[in-house]
Amino acid sequence: MSRAQTLVQMLREQRMLQPGLGTRKLYHVLRQPLKLLGLDIGRDAMFNVLRLARLLVPPRRAYHKTTDSHLRFRRHPKLLKLGEQQVSINTGEQVRVADITYLPTAEKFVYLS
Repeated sequence: MSRAQTLVQMLREQRMLQPGLGTRKLYHVLRQPLKLLGLDIGRDAMFNVLRLARLLVPPRRAYHKTTDSHLRFRRHPKLLKLGEQQVSINTGEQVRVADITYLPTAEKFVYLS
């Protein structure tokens, strides 16, 4: 078996045991066993081998779905429309706006309004 095949086989075995282990941690786990086999490989080269063997772990997106277009609650009409229905603002505090901030927690996320 060639050196590259040996390396890929070791990486596959480790991926079977720990499928979510990232490449940097995988590098530290396999660094000594690879050196004992005479396969001295750097972290960036291991990234390339994993990429070619399609063994990279896809990164988790830090994405939260915060907009739901199919609301069961009624929506308030937009009062600042152009045209005949446009609100004329003459003084301060005639129009107010609100916003919601999403805060991540250990579970999911919460709203701060």
